[in-house]
Amino acid sequence: MTNNRSDSPPGALAAQTQPSSRPSVQTRARSFLDHALLGIQLILSLAIAGGVGVYLIFFSGNKPAEEEKRPAPQEELVRVVGPRSIHVQPNTAVSAKLNVAQVQTAWVTAPVLPVTGTALASLRPGTDRSNDTWQFATPDLLTAFSDWNKAVIDILFQETQLKAIRELSEYRVEAQKKVVAQMDDLVKAGTNTQKELFAEQVNLKNFEIQGKKDIHEAENAVNLAKRTEATLARQLQQAGLEPTMLRSAAAEGDIVVADVPERMVGRVKLDMACDVRFFAMSERVFTAKVSGIAPVISKDKRALAVQFVVKDPEYLIRPGMFAQIGLGTDRRQASLMPVDGVIHLGERDYALSAAEPDTWQIKEVQIGELRGPDVEVLTGLQAGERVLGKGAILLKPVVASILQAEQPTGTAKTN
Repeated sequence: MTNNRSDSPPGALAAQTQPSSRPSVQTRARSFLDHALLGIQLILSLAIAGGVGVYLIFFSGNKPAEEEKRPAPQEELVRVVGPRSIHVQPNTAVSAKLNVAQVQTAWVTAPVLPVTGTALASLRPGTDRSNDTWQFATPDLLTAFSDWNKAVIDILFQETQLKAIRELSEYRVEAQKKVVAQMDDLVKAGTNTQKELFAEQVNLKNFEIQGKKDIHEAENAVNLAKRTEATLARQLQQAGLEPTMLRSAAAEGDIVVADVPERMVGRVKLDMACDVRFFAMSERVFTAKVSGIAPVISKDKRALAVQFVVKDPEYLIRPGMFAQIGLGTDRRQASLMPVDGVIHLGERDYALSAAEPDTWQIKEVQIGELRGPDVEVLTGLQAGERVLGKGAILLKPVVASILQAEQPTGTAKTN
């Protein structure tokens, strides 16, 4: 029989065969991590809840109180109250910076508009008046003048020819009528035949037809000469010379032409007095008057050629000399306003005129030259009107927005 006895102490076998009730090391570590994660989650939850509580207490809860304490918005300092009308709230920072002035009047002789010009033509005397000759600043002007002068002479010649042809035609017809009358008497007397009378009557009709044809051709020649002269005259005008001045300036002096910008054309009038200073003789002042205004605007310069006849008895002026010209030196009563009150937008100028207390009307004005701190107002304001002076620039954005609103859709903005 087999011996089942072992060297182990009693009870050891039972201990080996039964499962151990004490947890292992791995199990204890896993349990520790689970508890730590739960702790971290609890701490984060408490932190989030605390943050939300603080926000609700200090921010959300005080918002109604802050809204109650916020002051109501003040009335606008500057507002639009009508067509081109602006109201400025009195006793404010804006109104304190606005200076009110009045349009004043004064007698002045200063030029309305200074421009630059050039002496284009000078008449130099010959041995007698018929030998006087024109000298021009450029060869092109000389050629244009020569062609125009020939056209003028051609008109006179063609008109003389027309007159002679009419007289000749009338003479032929009248002479042939007498021949026909005599032939008719001879036929009645039986001296000549009826056939001879008919032949003279045919000659009379031929003379009448030929005379009308000759007159028509002569009239066409005259009209053609006039059209040619008009074309050449227009070329002279576009070059800055008025043809009529080349006929009448012989007893006056030199022809000076100035370029007036297109937007200032309205300031120029015929017979305006002017003073002329040539750069070559700046100490000498010549007097002149506006003698002609070109009918077209120069395409290249966008300017209007204005002609002056300058008296030069000493023949000091030479064609091609440059000059500074003051347009409009006649003594006149001018309206003046502070230059600080002019608001320039785009190519136009505006002023703010008093309409009602603290209300200003936007008026478009045309201004002239500076007169010290003032500027001459040519149109748009009347003497005695109250206007804004210094500080008007503060209202420029409002003025620009009002004028922009008046423009049709798609037009350029006013800057």
